[in-house]
Amino acid sequence: MKKIIYLSVLAVIMLVSSCDPQGFEPDNDGKVTSIAVKEAVYVSTGTPSMQISFKDNEELQLNVVILPQSAKNQKVTFTNKHPELMTVTESGLLKPKSFGKDTLIVSATDGSGLSTRFIVNIIDHMVKATAINIAAAAQNKQLKIGGAPFDLAANVTLAPADTWNKAVSYASNDEAIVTVDAAGIVTPVSVGSTTVTIRTTDGSNLSVNWNVSVLDVTNTPVDIDRTNWTVTTQTHNGYGYAWDGNTKESPVTGLPEHMFDGQSGSYLSLVKPGGNAAGQQPPADSEAPSFIVDMKTAQEFEYIKWSHRSGTYANTNGSVGTNNYNYLRVYGIIIEGSNDGTNFTVIAPGEPAGNNANIVWVPQKVSYVGDATSVEDKPYIIPITPSTYRYVKVILAVQSKNYATDKYQHPDYPGAGYTSGGNTMQIAEFGLGKIVIE
Repeated sequence: MKKIIYLSVLAVIMLVSSCDPQGFEPDNDGKVTSIAVKEAVYVSTGTPSMQISFKDNEELQLNVVILPQSAKNQKVTFTNKHPELMTVTESGLLKPKSFGKDTLIVSATDGSGLSTRFIVNIIDHMVKATAINIAAAAQNKQLKIGGAPFDLAANVTLAPADTWNKAVSYASNDEAIVTVDAAGIVTPVSVGSTTVTIRTTDGSNLSVNWNVSVLDVTNTPVDIDRTNWTVTTQTHNGYGYAWDGNTKESPVTGLPEHMFDGQSGSYLSLVKPGGNAAGQQPPADSEAPSFIVDMKTAQEFEYIKWSHRSGTYANTNGSVGTNNYNYLRVYGIIIEGSNDGTNFTVIAPGEPAGNNANIVWVPQKVSYVGDATSVEDKPYIIPITPSTYRYVKVILAVQSKNYATDKYQHPDYPGAGYTSGGNTMQIAEFGLGKIVIE
């Protein structure tokens, strides 16, 4: 950086016109002994000189100081070496034509023959960039497959700060790895490493390469802790569940809380509309049963974790065997969320299918059509629209008795459900969670 020493006009004058060793002013017959310009500064780097600087989109009026102040003729003339760069009026008004470097000569007219030269720097007011800077936090960035795009533009600045055109362009050097749009948003495509070239558009022709790597990722389902969850059921006649095993007073399973016990052989059991079990026989046209989970605080979630009944189960009240028929399972649900427990909003499925856009289909290994068996020994992760609620209502909308072409149909399983048996719907485990990208 240039070292610039700013001298006052008085200092310049003292350097140019000092007293003689005896301290007496020399006899100059009233002639000019020093010419200074207030707008000039002393530059010591290179060849030391007095220099005047101004921008090419403005004019500069010079203020000339003559010594001695008693000089009889203080009029000066102005000439410059490059009239194609600027003109100068008789009064010392500099008028730029283009940017560049000129030499200005200020001359006395009193016959003293004195003149002073000044370097004039006419600066391009459209300041061009001298550097492209990338924030340290964005250097050698690592993105992940399926992860969020990266805003590169938010991390790019130009120097100097008054650069007239701060726009830059972006270009990926391997679009198979990352793409980048005009706004500087970088999107990972596949695993690998490449660079994005950032280039100025102000005519300075600067460019820099930004290093980026794309890593493979693991999408990890993270279940919400169910420790404090409570559940209530809603049925046509107010029965909270259809007991199974032993007696109504001391059932083995079928209870709502069995959806949270981590056992695939225990389950919540609810009687289907038109079914007949556990002393309950709701009409075929009654509303679908449902349950409401209270998570105690609002939680973020984007999937349902669902397990069908599988295997045996026993407790102090007795035991129940295994039953792998599809007609005891829930085929499709409508899920709703609420933060007050009263006003519920439908949560859309992550993968809608069939003739009802609100149905979240519950997978199984076999078809929904007819009767079939399968061992369902693993839970299903079912995507839904990301949501944040305290209360979740699950309506058991689709089951074997109402799965039909004129009502509920999944496009992969055309046909009718099994209507001759299967009076209850059984849910071994229910949970919620969200996907964490690692």
